[in-house]
Amino acid sequence: MKKLLILTVLGLGLVIGAYAQGVSPGAAAPDFTLTDAVSGRAVSLADFKGQKAVVLVFTSNYCPYSRLYEARINELVGQYKDRGVAFVLINPNDAQQNNEESEQAMKQKAESWGNGLPYLADKQQATAKKYGASKTPEVYVLTPRNGSFTVHYSGAIDDNPQVAEDVSQPYLQQAIESALTGKTAVVKTKRPVGCMIKVN
Repeated sequence: MKKLLILTVLGLGLVIGAYAQGVSPGAAAPDFTLTDAVSGRAVSLADFKGQKAVVLVFTSNYCPYSRLYEARINELVGQYKDRGVAFVLINPNDAQQNNEESEQAMKQKAESWGNGLPYLADKQQATAKKYGASKTPEVYVLTPRNGSFTVHYSGAIDDNPQVAEDVSQPYLQQAIESALTGKTAVVKTKRPVGCMIKVN
């Protein structure tokens, strides 16, 4: 029993450790090229160089936490779409582990959201590993610098996944506002609450 417990703890450490490196606020944001499940075209971070900020949302079709945040993400998209902020959804889960995460299911989910955002399939988890994403949902706010991007904020969307009306710290919104005004984020990183990304 003791040996089993040790193996379980070590296994959990591997799941968490695989994404522990990642990038911190102030670091250069890694570029990526992933397929958009909606359009079928390749999308790269470099495609958004004209934006004042880019918000990467690592998310999932099935994760209850991701579902709780869908309406809030849509509200933020509507609030900032005319202010030079691009939102990009990224699904790092493997359809072989859960068929709800297939690209066809992603396309249906994106169409049901109706927000017109690219929904990128990161099935090899290369982008999630580069950024250090470990949960869904988990966000990264990126700002342009010298032709590339820098991580401005990473982590949780806000402080209340369960009840949107009871949010007292809208971390993502605060980070977007500070990015647009050229200020340092008041909170640079906050541990996300959500479903663990299962390592392939």
